[in-house]
Amino acid sequence: MNQNEIQIVWKARENNFTASEQKRLIDHFTRQMARRRRFQVIWLTQTFIALAVVTIIALRSIALGHAQLDQQWALLPLLTVPWLFAFHFLRRFLKPSSPITGGEKPIASSLHAALDSNAAERSRLKLVALLFAIMVPLLWVSARQLSAVGKVSPSELVSMLAFFGGVLFLSAAGIAARYFVRLVPQQRRLKALLVEISEKDQ
Repeated sequence: MNQNEIQIVWKARENNFTASEQKRLIDHFTRQMARRRRFQVIWLTQTFIALAVVTIIALRSIALGHAQLDQQWALLPLLTVPWLFAFHFLRRFLKPSSPITGGEKPIASSLHAALDSNAAERSRLKLVALLFAIMVPLLWVSARQLSAVGKVSPSELVSMLAFFGGVLFLSAAGIAARYFVRLVPQQRRLKALLVEISEKDQ
């Protein structure tokens, strides 16, 4: 069921839903939240695996003497900050604001749960954007330190910064698109539906 179908069902017969129509709406919101949870599971798994690999490589470099923390101190916050954000996201995932339930919820409760899920996802994307904002200067300092100790040439430094800058830009564009193109309009639709049902109950 897409958003247009939701609107049609919602407005049908002045909002006097049949049992099957109520179930369709509730099932839609439940599936939507379940898909969002599955996406978060995949995203968290990939994040923790990537962080673990990068951290092991960094610790190995330090242990072998390939990286000196007195000259490359930016490596520590560069590793620590993503781990802090990752554990924060994991904690929020394990304690959702609106746990997913079956189809026993009334429509208003399902709408509120979907709205809470939308708000949680928008909050998560804002935090990811904040993480990017923190990582940009850390990457810059770390790259300059690598250049200062002679581990990368000036041309390699430019290529490195261009690569990471491009990755961050594309990631930020994807986050912005999901936030403004999908989540914000979805939030407005959910709020509009809640207003309609509130007016109907008055």
